[in-house]
Amino acid sequence: MTRDEISTGPDGEVAAKHKFDIETPLWYYILKEAKIKNQGQRLGQVGSRILAEVFVGLLEEDSNSFLATDPDWRPTLPAENPGTFTIVDLLKFVGEINPIGDVKQES
Repeated sequence: MTRDEISTGPDGEVAAKHKFDIETPLWYYILKEAKIKNQGQRLGQVGSRILAEVFVGLLEEDSNSFLATDPDWRPTLPAENPGTFTIVDLLKFVGEINPIGDVKQES
């Protein structure tokens, strides 16, 4: 994100005062990115990437996870592109395209 994006809004004024727009702490960047890019409803690219990598790391390090017990396992559920299985395929399979539900937009 740009310095201007980071320093927007009331919190951004405080951030700029403390030079967070120049050297942004990761926790603030993740929260501000979610607010700017997704109206605070979901994480942005950086926050999503970190979260996903943490989950994968946990699965890789857990000796009881399916990655450790059966590393060649692949989903057998129906997929839009045979031989692949994405999160979109999983959401379609469970019938939940919007897992966070309808969000009321402020006027």
